[in-house]
Amino acid sequence: MWNHLDHTDWHARLAGRAIGLRQDWAYGQAMTALGATVGRAVVVQNGVELALVQVLQRRGLRVLAQGPVWLTDLTTTQKRQILQRLACHFGATIATPDAGLGGFGMVPFVTPQAYAVWHLGPDPVQLRENMWGKWRNRLTVAERHIRITDLRKPTQLAQLIAAEGAQRQARGYANLPGALAQHWAGEKLVLGWMGKGAVQAGMVFLIHGQSASYFLAWASAQARAAFVHGPMLWHAAQTLRGRGVMDLNLGAIDTQAGAGLARFKLGTGAGVQWAGPTCLVLP
Repeated sequence: MWNHLDHTDWHARLAGRAIGLRQDWAYGQAMTALGATVGRAVVVQNGVELALVQVLQRRGLRVLAQGPVWLTDLTTTQKRQILQRLACHFGATIATPDAGLGGFGMVPFVTPQAYAVWHLGPDPVQLRENMWGKWRNRLTVAERHIRITDLRKPTQLAQLIAAEGAQRQARGYANLPGALAQHWAGEKLVLGWMGKGAVQAGMVFLIHGQSASYFLAWASAQARAAFVHGPMLWHAAQTLRGRGVMDLNLGAIDTQAGAGLARFKLGTGAGVQWAGPTCLVLP
């Protein structure tokens, strides 16, 4: 049933569940504000709700990522059949589920992507012990002279988004629109390091249920030399843990093209989690 639930119903069904960023109501709300068309469905069989799914839509195309969110235990075959049922429309359906759902009706065309996911459940002492030794040592040194602050002013967030946008263009990597953070109606955490009267580094985290996602970051040359993002990420982990977040998705890792960034993410003690391949779903 498409567009059957309001945000209260959506959140009630997802309470206590770990969900990906792209299945949170606030993501759809923000993307709508940016001009996208969003569809939300509840999948029901014999009166039993089996799944929730949020998709981006345009004429002839339906895109589904980090979902569906399964509301009950289902077999792989049942999950695949639900995806194929969601593909019953006049156009193509592209899906990147959290776990691989191969088989008949699923035509993979982009290989699975690995993500660094930092479990924040252990106490702070154990979290720190789980870090790679070199990463922890650099953090200890940086903490002696780095003070992280919350960036609460909209102008500071806008400045950070603009700086990251320029960085993205210069380095040629892809990301969701930075303006999504400005339209995010859910909880978020925006951190920064000030120097010479201006923001020299910052990070933005979007909170969705008991999970959070690293969204964007930027650092000046001075901040990079001082390993500012180490204390900033550690500060974020403790703050998010205090807000009930159990898992922090640090984003995709590429040990070849982005080996340095992959080491930075995994150095926190984060584990590797694989998404399924991106597939064309046959109805």
